[in-house]
Amino acid sequence: MRGGLSAVLALAGVALGVSACGQQTTGRPAQAARQQAALDRATVSPTPAPPPVDCMRTKCVALTFDDGPGEYTGELLDDLRDAGAPATFFMLGQNVEGNEAVVRRMVEEGHEVANHSWSHPQLTGLSSSAVRSQVQRTNKAIEAASGVRPAMFRPPYGATDRRVGRAVGMPQIMWSVDSLDWQHHSVSKNVRVGTREPRTGGIVLYHDIHEASVDAIPRVLSGLERRGFTFVTVSQLFRGQKLKSGHQYLEAERPKPKPKPKTATPSPSGPSGDPSGAPDGTPSDASSGASPDMP
Repeated sequence: MRGGLSAVLALAGVALGVSACGQQTTGRPAQAARQQAALDRATVSPTPAPPPVDCMRTKCVALTFDDGPGEYTGELLDDLRDAGAPATFFMLGQNVEGNEAVVRRMVEEGHEVANHSWSHPQLTGLSSSAVRSQVQRTNKAIEAASGVRPAMFRPPYGATDRRVGRAVGMPQIMWSVDSLDWQHHSVSKNVRVGTREPRTGGIVLYHDIHEASVDAIPRVLSGLERRGFTFVTVSQLFRGQKLKSGHQYLEAERPKPKPKPKTATPSPSGPSGDPSGAPDGTPSDASSGASPDMP
C-alpha cells in the first residue's frame, strides 16, 4: 500500500509538471521519483529463469550496458522486461549506493550484474594493489545490493594489459560492437549501429547513463529480433566454455566444423597420366616455369 501510494504521488507530480521542491519540471520525472518507482517495482517476484540457450547452435547476441546504474536504468529495465530480453550490466561501484533496489531488480528479472571498477579510472595507470581495490570494492557493493557476486569484469576505456588482468582476477569482457553512444548522443545512430552491426556471438556496448541510448533500445531489440537473434547475458553467450581469469574476450565464436575427409576422384589426363595432357618428355607450362596467368 505504501509503495502504491508513493507511485501515485510521483505520477501526480509528473502530470502537474511540478517537482517536490515546487519547481517546474519538464520531460522525464526527477531522479527521486525514478528511484522511488524502482523501489516499488523491486518488490515483485523474481522472473522465472528461461531455459538454457545453446549459443553454439543458436544465433545469440549479448547487449551490455556500462557505467550505471543511473537515472534511466529503471526505464531500460522496463523495456528489456517487455521484450523478454536479458542483458548484462557492467556497473560502477560508486553508483550502486542509492540504487540498490535497481541492482536487486536486475537480478530478479534475469539480468547479469558485472564489475566495471569503482570509479572508472584508467587501470593501466594504477598500481596492482589499486586495481585490486577498484575491483574488490565494487564486487562487495554489488553483492551487498543484489546477493550475487560478479563473475565478469570490463576495464574502463577498454584499457588493460597482462598486469592489470592478473590484478583483476576475472575474465575481462570487451565488445565486438561499440555504439559510441557517449560520443554522439543520437537515438538514430544508436538504433542503426545496434541493429545492423551485431553478428552471431556478438557483444554490443551501450551506456545506460545516457538518455538517447535508453530511448533507442526498444527499436534495437525489435530490429535484432527481426534478424533472428536471441538475447542472452554474457555468461549465457559463453555457456559451456571455460573463460580464463584475466583474459580478454571480444565475442563468442562457434567452433569451426571439422573438414570432411577428401575422397579420391579421377581426373582427365593425357597419355602419360599428366593432367596437363602433355605427352611423355614434353614439359607442361607448370613444369617449365611459365605462369598460368600469362596470356
